[in-house]
Formats: sequence, C-alpha cells, structure tokens
Amino acid sequence: MRISWLTADEIAAARDRLRAGGKVYGDHFEPAFVAPDGVDPGIAEHVARAERVSEIVREAGLAEARARFGGSEAAIEVATVAAAAHEAEELAFEDVQAVFARPVDPYVFYAPFLELLVSLGRRDHEADVVATYERFVDDYAAALAQVPQAAARIGAARDGLADFYVSVGRLDDAQALFERRHDEDQNDVAVALSASRAFLAAGAVSRAIGWLGMGAARAQGLGRDDLATKLRDKQDAVRKRLS
Repeated sequence: MRISWLTADEIAAARDRLRAGGKVYGDHFEPAFVAPDGVDPGIAEHVARAERVSEIVREAGLAEARARFGGSEAAIEVATVAAAAHEAEELAFEDVQAVFARPVDPYVFYAPFLELLVSLGRRDHEADVVATYERFVDDYAAALAQVPQAAARIGAARDGLADFYVSVGRLDDAQALFERRHDEDQNDVAVALSASRAFLAAGAVSRAIGWLGMGAARAQGLGRDDLATKLRDKQDAVRKRLS
C-alpha cells in the first residue's frame, strides 16, 4: 500500500543518510527532529517517522505500534500504523479517520486513505465521511498552495470529492464542484468526462447529457475534433434513452 509521494530512490537516499554512522531512526528525535546533513529536512523527517513506526511493527507487532504512535500528531506516523493494520486485516474506520485528523503532510499519498474512508465509513458514518472529506480537501489545498506543481494533486482531490458527492446523492454540490474544476482545468476534457460518467452511473441522465455537451465544446475548442465528435455521438445516444 503506497503511503508516500516520495520515489523509491528518494526514500533510499534518506534512509542511508539517517542510518549513517550506525544511527537508528529514533536517534534523530531529541525530542525535536534533527535532520542529518545532505538530505532535505522535510524528506528526512517524513522518512524517519515512517521507518521508526515500521520498525516497531516488525519487531514488536501492530499492537505496540498502535500504542506508541496511534496518538501521534504526525500524519505519516498515523498513516503508517493504518497501513500496517490494513495489511494485517485489522483496519478500523477510526484508524483511517485519524489520518485526516492530523495536519496535512504534503509527502503523504492520501488517495488510498480516501478510498478506505469511503469504503469503511459510508454505511454507518456517512455524515462523518462527508465532513472529513470536505475538510481534508480544503486543508490539502491550503497546505500545498506553495508546493511547486501541486495543482494537479489539489485538482485530483477536488475531483474525488465531486465524485463522492454524486455517490451520496448530493448532486447540486457535485455539479457546482465539477463546474469549478472544469473552469480551473481549461486545457483538458477530463473533468467533463468524469462528471458525465459519475452522473450517468447515478442515473442523473440529464446532467450527464449536459456534461457530454460541455466536454464536446471543450474538445472542439482545443482542436480535438475526433473526441468532440465522439462525445456528441455519445450525447445523442444517451439523449435517446430519455425519449
């Protein structure tokens, strides 16, 4: 289960620096984290926190890792505990919700936790899931506002929320968020396609037809004539379902 945006090479390099001179990951917390020379401090702390939790899972078991790090204020530590619980088939809704109760870590890969939040909480905790998802998307956008090339990640989080709105019947909220995303992403048709699929799957055929038309118009404007034709043909086919 992937829980970090860092590449394997970035993680390996950070591990090497953190373990240089025979040190273990916990040695860098005094109690405040001190990064070793030669590695970005943010990356070093992210890797050190994840690795020290993983060490406890391997050496002492999941229960000990929960006891020591389940109440941590660091998202990566709580996420590592949750990932270990998922692997052990002992994951609870509260484990996942805890990941989103911590300040956003720009290095954490949140997508699988959003999927787990929805799958574990939708039946009995739908209101909590909606509130958690909405708060996370706002916090994520704020946390990544100054991160280079983070716009796509923020957009993906908002797209996921729009899809979720459709799945729980909040169609007006979904429409508004899809429209916002369509305006933000002027150089692609992806949002219109996603919106049309989501609404069609939910049986909101009129909305799906509208989004197919918006997608065709955007494709035409971008010079993607073949795609525009395909979307208009799809629009006509879906429209016939209403007649």
